[in-house]
Amino acid sequence: MSTGDDSAAVIHPLGVALQLLRADAPVDVMGDPGSWPRWGKLLPHVLAATSHLDQEDAPGEEMLEDGSCLFGEAGAYLQVHGQLHHALPLCERALSITEAVHGSQHPDVVASLHHLTMLLADLGRPKQARALALRALAIADVTHRSDHPLVAILLDDLATILGDLGKPKQARPLAERALSIAEAAYGSAHPDVAKRLNTLALILRNLGKLEQARVLVERSLAIDEAVYGPRHPNVGGALNNLALMLRDLGKPEQARPLFERALSIAEATFGRDHPHVGTALNNLALTLGDAGRPDQARPLLERSLAITEAAYGSGHPEVANPLANLAMVLRALGDLAQARPLAERAVAITEAAYGPGHPFAVMLRANLAVIMGESGHRGGGRTSGRGRAGWPSARRRR
Repeated sequence: MSTGDDSAAVIHPLGVALQLLRADAPVDVMGDPGSWPRWGKLLPHVLAATSHLDQEDAPGEEMLEDGSCLFGEAGAYLQVHGQLHHALPLCERALSITEAVHGSQHPDVVASLHHLTMLLADLGRPKQARALALRALAIADVTHRSDHPLVAILLDDLATILGDLGKPKQARPLAERALSIAEAAYGSAHPDVAKRLNTLALILRNLGKLEQARVLVERSLAIDEAVYGPRHPNVGGALNNLALMLRDLGKPEQARPLFERALSIAEATFGRDHPHVGTALNNLALTLGDAGRPDQARPLLERSLAITEAAYGSGHPEVANPLANLAMVLRALGDLAQARPLAERAVAITEAAYGPGHPFAVMLRANLAVIMGESGHRGGGRTSGRGRAGWPSARRRR
């Protein structure tokens, strides 16, 4: 016997499941390693529940918003664990749902664009990432004040991408503005300020302003250590980038213990097969090469290459770093026959991703020319390891 409007009492099982999952899921996935164990347990349930959204004839707005949020957070969890290709369709779905619910110019669309932008950058697709970053900024110009902290994040995104594209002069004013906004909003010792400092430092490094870059990344490291403690992944990233500056400044012996500490943090935080571990191995190997120990550098680079290829795929621009460095180590060890195809592959990957005029592509072609010249002179035999060549290092994003 009915006592009222039965339709008001109808509860949609999928809606309840999405609501409960969203309430249980930690939200700061990228910045809080403490949230990862819970997310690891929730992930299969989130993927199972959200997969049913497409089967709904007319899902309500609340159900769609819960689904979009869960898609985005699941994508972030996979991204931070190096599973970029699995993260991509989830972040794309989060954006499409948000646009369907709110329209293409809504502030919530900006957040989805930000996450997808940086995922595409990590996937080695900087031109696609730049288009999304510009779109996000255009929306934010309408929906937010020019000094809003979200604008700083979006400016930082675009500056990072321009740096990837070999345009540090264009990137610098954006990164400087992002830092200024963050400092005004949060003060000088906030973790968001540390992120902005890190981005600007890497841009200044690419402009050859190494001392200025070192000062900024030292400040970033001090903030992160004070806020998070000595073993947080952000601290590992700052250590890696400070070590890059020190090596560039001709201080490889000072750089090596920082790279070793960054490697230890990355392995403890992410596991031995994460791409951040591959980055740390690549960079630590550089200091062994600097010290004239190519035999010790070789196994680190071989491991770095295996990790990076497994995480990103064989044609990703990050793969070019360990490829090129392994080629130079083999050259130093006198094995030009093995070195040349690795150097050729590094050039091909980089030119395909960034174009032949990118500074990294230019350096790798110079390395290849050295190897080819020595191969011609020595008939593919042993080499003394002399000649002008560069060793590509890998920076860490936040």
